[in-house]
Amino acid sequence: MSSTPSVREPRMARGVARREALLDAAIRLVARDGVGALTHRSVAAEAGTTHGNARYYFGTLDQLLDEALRRLATRQIEEVRAVFSELPDVDVSRRIDRLTSYLMGALTDDRDAAIARYELFLAVARRPGLRASLDAWGTTQRAAFAGELRGAGVADAEAAAADLLTAVNGLVLEHLALPVENFVTTRLRPLVARFFPEH
Repeated sequence: MSSTPSVREPRMARGVARREALLDAAIRLVARDGVGALTHRSVAAEAGTTHGNARYYFGTLDQLLDEALRRLATRQIEEVRAVFSELPDVDVSRRIDRLTSYLMGALTDDRDAAIARYELFLAVARRPGLRASLDAWGTTQRAAFAGELRGAGVADAEAAAADLLTAVNGLVLEHLALPVENFVTTRLRPLVARFFPEH
């Protein structure tokens, strides 16, 4: 006799939850120890489950890395859209503050995710098959940045947004490795402000 939907659905929900727990464990592991530390066994141990479970859900390490990157990217994309969707029209200074606040929040609210992102950048350099998730993430961020720049009167907002994202990535990576005091006021906000018209 086949399982009824009422039986299958909780089982499927448990499977989804177990899979997501493994991916979250992979992201934490990458942040803490780097991509090189990622194995089915280490991810299973981090998630508090069995080695067999990790292999069941992710047959290869490439698949595990790809899914972890996709999960991280999806979360970040949702956050970007939530922050920048239908924002009120404000002056240039407040646009700079708004963008700076988003960037700092992304750095401090989930430091593991911020570190994992840069570890996964390097993983993409070695495994081009992982690139699609990173591209989708970057496209969403550039579009959000371009919206703020365009609203401030920047002529080629898309190109400026791409340059801003590149500059921010470099600065944030440096700050993660070598933290400085008053990072927002002395480094981050001044960098963002350079891409906006004088105010």
